[in-house]
Amino acid sequence: MNIWLLAAVIILILAVVIFVGCIAVVIFPLKNVITVILAHMQGIQKQLEGIQTQTTALTATVDKMKTDLDYKKQSFQTVVQSVKDVGTALNVLNDSSQKATTAIVKQFQNDEEKQAQVERWTNTAVSFLNRKAN
Repeated sequence: MNIWLLAAVIILILAVVIFVGCIAVVIFPLKNVITVILAHMQGIQKQLEGIQTQTTALTATVDKMKTDLDYKKQSFQTVVQSVKDVGTALNVLNDSSQKATTAIVKQFQNDEEKQAQVERWTNTAVSFLNRKAN
């Protein structure tokens, strides 16, 4: 039995050596593949870092533009409100001048003596200008 036990141990050792050899044959080519994959992953990681940097810069620029746009929007609204206020003031002034003109015309139409006096003064001024022109 000793021989059989020795043969079994030798066969087991040979099987283990063959198994380790097969594993080595499979693992060594995988090492190269894994090295290539790691190199690609590092390249992708560097690209992602660049993209992240650009995204951060773009976000900062967009935030600045938003702040500037909000400021300009507020300024524009102030200008629009000022223009509206000027329009309102002009309407009030127009209404007031129309009322004053209407009151003056009514008062003038009711006073015939003043009309005649204005007509005389106008005629006098025209004749004076005509004499000066000749």
